[in-house]
Amino acid sequence: MMNGQQAIEFLRDVRHPLLALHRSVLAHLHTKHEAEFGPTSPGEFLQIVINGSDYRWLTPLSTLIAALDDVLDDKEATPDAYVTHAKAVAAMFSAESRDPAFADRFLPLLQESPDIAVANGQVAQRVRSIEKAT
Repeated sequence: MMNGQQAIEFLRDVRHPLLALHRSVLAHLHTKHEAEFGPTSPGEFLQIVINGSDYRWLTPLSTLIAALDDVLDDKEATPDAYVTHAKAVAAMFSAESRDPAFADRFLPLLQESPDIAVANGQVAQRVRSIEKAT
């Protein structure tokens, strides 16, 4: 069973790979968007992602990262809170438990973008290490 300290270490360890994965996905989607609709600034594209239904599938990943940051910043978070967040990260990248709407749009990107595939591999490696420890 994972304890609070293991969960904290995992969350700290997986945070940067998750951010890199998120950045890689956004960069790839921005390139695809520009190919279809023409140049857009990063700020404009971010507004499209935030407000557009085409990118709603990304919400679980964005929310997961925000929640991870919140729990790591919370000086009063309980060990259970850390474990819950660690399990949420592991579930997001587990074939049995990941969000199907996210997976349907995300998994094809692994074939389209080497950057996304590498970043996903970094996250998956950390998830596998915590799953072995639990």
